[in-house]
Amino acid sequence: MKFKLGRRIAVAGATAALAVGTLALSTGSASANSYINVPLSTAHGVGLYSGPSTSGTYLRDTNPLFKSHGDSITAVCWVVGQQIGNDGDVWYMTSQANFNWYGYSDFFPAPNPAWTFAPYVDGANAFHNGLNHC
Repeated sequence: MKFKLGRRIAVAGATAALAVGTLALSTGSASANSYINVPLSTAHGVGLYSGPSTSGTYLRDTNPLFKSHGDSITAVCWVVGQQIGNDGDVWYMTSQANFNWYGYSDFFPAPNPAWTFAPYVDGANAFHNGLNHC
């Protein structure tokens, strides 16, 4: 009887260890890109920059994106970049900007994505709700 009980405990322990190992592998530190459509939800105009700061080249020579126009971006992931006032320092890597008012989209594929300041896009909501770190 002791042998059967010991064997059951060993099997249960091995099964638990295997489950924990599988979970650890499935939640590893690999960062995958998200590609989330993010409608603008603040009153700010949103610029598209060549890096996660306003010192990067502004990529649009026309008006920025606006919530009132129904504009949106496709956010790939986020990084910490330039701090702007008290609004934060989170920037979205942006692969697409949708200018709804004007009826077209601009695409910014890797290796030259656009960058948008998250607090001005959606109050950094995508950052707080699961958008992956770059």
